[in-house]
Amino acid sequence: MKRFKNYLMYVAVLAMLMISCSKDEIDSIPTDEPEMATLSFGVVLNDLMDQQSLTKQAMTFPDCSDQVPSYVQVVLSGTTAVGSYEDPIEVGVNPNPGDFDDDGTEEYFTLESSDLELEAGPYSLDFFAVYDEDDNLIWLAPYGESDYIDWVSTPLPMEFDLGAGTKKYLDVEVLCFDDRTVNEFGYLFFDLHPTQAIEFCIFGNYCDDDGRHYPAEYSVNIWSGNDDTGEVLYSDLQNTVEMDNNGDYSGSTVCVALPDIGGEDTVDHYYVEITLLNSDAYGDVTEEVIRSFTLTDAQVRTLFDGEDAIDYWHFREGVGCATDSPTFTDNGTPPVIDVDTNIYIYFDSSGSMNSTLSPLQTMRNTLLKDALIGLYDNDEDAYNDKVRVISDGSERTLNMLNFQGETPAGNVISLVFQDEAEYIYHSGGAWDENTTRTGTYELDVDALRTRLNSFPSGYYRGVIFQVETDTWGPFANFKSLIEYIENGTGNYAGNYGLSDRIEFGYNYGVTPGATPTYYADLIVQALEDLGYQL
Repeated sequence: MKRFKNYLMYVAVLAMLMISCSKDEIDSIPTDEPEMATLSFGVVLNDLMDQQSLTKQAMTFPDCSDQVPSYVQVVLSGTTAVGSYEDPIEVGVNPNPGDFDDDGTEEYFTLESSDLELEAGPYSLDFFAVYDEDDNLIWLAPYGESDYIDWVSTPLPMEFDLGAGTKKYLDVEVLCFDDRTVNEFGYLFFDLHPTQAIEFCIFGNYCDDDGRHYPAEYSVNIWSGNDDTGEVLYSDLQNTVEMDNNGDYSGSTVCVALPDIGGEDTVDHYYVEITLLNSDAYGDVTEEVIRSFTLTDAQVRTLFDGEDAIDYWHFREGVGCATDSPTFTDNGTPPVIDVDTNIYIYFDSSGSMNSTLSPLQTMRNTLLKDALIGLYDNDEDAYNDKVRVISDGSERTLNMLNFQGETPAGNVISLVFQDEAEYIYHSGGAWDENTTRTGTYELDVDALRTRLNSFPSGYYRGVIFQVETDTWGPFANFKSLIEYIENGTGNYAGNYGLSDRIEFGYNYGVTPGATPTYYADLIVQALEDLGYQL
């Protein structure tokens, strides 16, 4: 019996020890489970058209749709990141609105969603958009310093706290939306259309007055459409120019995703402006817009290199720089050279650059033929008939670009080698962009521009090769003239220049009397810069 009692005592002690250990272990086990809360949204539509009659503020108000909301897209930041502009979460909307807070305004509210069961803590609502059942964006919450923030009591970003164990309802005021008013909401167009995109990359060089090349520092603005009245896609994007470990400056590209709404079945247009900026690489410049042009999605696609690579569009700004590369035709299709292409190589035979004629002729008969003969189906007769060196002593540069008024079948490339146009287009003494234009120049530029407007897309391209026979008097003035024409400076702006035309290339500082190889390389590069694939 004593032994049995002792046994029971041992069991009791052991049980106490086990209970004690178990309690200590339970008390000391840490937990990583966060305290949770549930979030729902109330959607309150503020119809601007009702308030427009109460104000004289001059604004463009979005049209309201009568569609019923189906779901919302949401982006939250804070304790837990929820969604992103590229991939917002979607939460269903109860289709039956009601005046749940007795304020006289009906509200919709979101359905329960596991995506909105969140860890307690501070949050910010950064994006809130309402869609109908056909995936049309119908209502949107204004953001930041946008034009429409005065029409809601709490614009985005909206900061709030989620308490542990709570079920929070957050009222969000939204306004009617259409694409024409995207800027007034504080968003870029592409924030709202993130899934349909093609990539476009830009790289630039700047050349100083001595012809030295530097990586350009620049900013980029892009709108949808054909001018700067469209929706803002990107604003003030800037590249960087930095010195590397070798003491050389290198520049980065600017790459953007452009909305490709209709794919290859429709044409999307983008208007681009590029502003040259000061840089440690080359010092201070006049910070102004140096490129403004309309681009199409088809043009962007021509820069694709296989499935995974893309070539950048390369601009070159300043004296001594080559032309931008590539240059496109208006319909977005690169120009082509084939058996029907006429290439006229005009040589200024007025006397001052006679040493250049012989190597040009040799080049045409040998090296250029070798480079292009395949495009003429290896037909030497076709090449000889279509590719010609033409002596012209008139010094009327634009008339030569206009291939002397001819209109041959096929398409035309006009290449003009010239060193001066004294008395025809400019003087040999004091002369600049503000000097009165000559009558011959006005006649020639009007004829050229009139004909350009009549040509079918892809029919014509032209390049001026400014031959640098000397750097004084008429030779210097001719170089300046071509720069004025290219850049639309002074009396050569608008219809009296060619700065708005994409058909032309410009090559400065060409060496007179050089080798056939030198001229062949110049022409091949100029053709490639114009977008021809050789």
